[in-house]
Amino acid sequence: MNARRNTADLAKCEVRRQIPRDRADGWIRRAAMLLGVIVLAGCAATAEPREDFRVDRATKVFTAGFANIQDKYIEPVDIPELAFEGMENLDEIDPSLVVTKSRNSVNLSAGGVQIADLVLPETRTPRDWARFTARVVSSARRGSAALHAADSETIYEAVFRGALLPLDLHSRYVGMRSARDYRAQREGFGGIGVRLGFEGVLPVIEAILPETPAARSRLRAGDTITHVDGESLIGFSQREVIWRLRGLEGTTVNIRASRSDRINPITVALKRAQIFNRTVEYERRGDLALIRVTGFNQRTSRDLEQTVVGLPWNESPPIRGIVLDLRGNPGGLLDQAVAVADVFLGSGRIVSTRGRHPESVQRFNATGRDLAHGTPMVVLINGRSASAAEIVASALQDRGRAVVVGSNSYGKGTVQNITRLPNEGELILTWSRFHAPSGYTLDRLGVLPNVCAATLHMGGDPDLRGQMLTAIGEATIALARWRTFTSFDGVRRSGLRKICPSRTDKSKMDLAIAREILRDRRLYARTLGMSAPKLAKKKRADALTN
Repeated sequence: MNARRNTADLAKCEVRRQIPRDRADGWIRRAAMLLGVIVLAGCAATAEPREDFRVDRATKVFTAGFANIQDKYIEPVDIPELAFEGMENLDEIDPSLVVTKSRNSVNLSAGGVQIADLVLPETRTPRDWARFTARVVSSARRGSAALHAADSETIYEAVFRGALLPLDLHSRYVGMRSARDYRAQREGFGGIGVRLGFEGVLPVIEAILPETPAARSRLRAGDTITHVDGESLIGFSQREVIWRLRGLEGTTVNIRASRSDRINPITVALKRAQIFNRTVEYERRGDLALIRVTGFNQRTSRDLEQTVVGLPWNESPPIRGIVLDLRGNPGGLLDQAVAVADVFLGSGRIVSTRGRHPESVQRFNATGRDLAHGTPMVVLINGRSASAAEIVASALQDRGRAVVVGSNSYGKGTVQNITRLPNEGELILTWSRFHAPSGYTLDRLGVLPNVCAATLHMGGDPDLRGQMLTAIGEATIALARWRTFTSFDGVRRSGLRKICPSRTDKSKMDLAIAREILRDRRLYARTLGMSAPKLAKKKRADALTN
């Protein structure tokens, strides 16, 4: 049974490995998966068997896909055109295959030899065009050896990749082979809680996650896992090792490991538990609490709450400020972004979303918790802070709760819906844009820091404070323009983003500025006051429209 879930991106897997390639290049394009319908399921222990193409099965998969695109995509779509784009992309499997559309039919040929001429459907419904697409594929397979040899998943990937290509950057199809991994990253998985490295023939435990079955066992970092359930792992791929360790929560896995200082192997029987990658890290820097949030999965807000509540508030020296480091954070679950912002907010809007589908129009408000009790805050962002990270940064900035320091963020301001298809693959569709509390849309614009560290210099100029005051004044003027940006004028948007050039590193300058601000209460109060979104109110209604 499907359960609706608001989401916003990916974190690292339990195992270090290459994320599967998709049509979007670059780190953020691999990471940007937002808001969706998610289903948890047990993980199989072995790779999926090859499934031959069947017209009836393909019709169901294409119908579900086309219907979801028509219903949920942020802009209206033409299903016949979309389906034809998918058919044309079959040449990804066989370059000699040519799909030509006339007024009433689709002609198929391969290597100059005609295969079939099929009459177009009379209606424009997703089901009829899904059935027709399946028929086109079936006919093409009769005249194309490459297509005939391809399994169903390869065909689905080619068709959906072609169909979604004319849409936006973040709408895509994830095949069943990769969708399971993505679901595990978002929602956790049944496992033992180890991070593995694969430098040699056998996997080596690089780290053991706290509060997991592995942490309660005799396994240690540096151990080499040699057998799982009595079977040697020699010759197994990374994926095969991963899915032998994973399984249904509550089931038992038997592990044999070797250790360099032991002659006898280590054998343990572990009961699998739900595992989440840890996304919250805490470090004390004198009188400052440095909290890093590296992603937003189902455990992020809970771990953050525990971290904030557990801060050494009464120790000497007392905590005078919090630095929330969101640099390099590609995003995650939307509801977790809202919950993280809510940890520090006493009231007010956190974020709103709006799209074409009625359910995409949502407003999220703070519940009045502020577990940090108003402790001064600085949020660090850079060019790799995206989606959910931008929601948190903009909410804390617009609500006057934190000073934002760093460089312009990525500008991932759209929300995606994730739907599981009948073949266990996932369709990821952009269905709304999210708006900061002051009203502006973050899509392709991002968050502008109160202090743009990208324009400051530590080495040659010892007057860091003077530079900061200048940067704060410049940002005050720029933020007024930023928050009244309600159009989709690409030229103006580009001009605004040049105010604080996007930077992808994690500069020491950011922390130096944060420390300076948090240790000078007058400077902190001045920066917060100057960044208040007063000028954006008159255009807020316009900014919340598409």
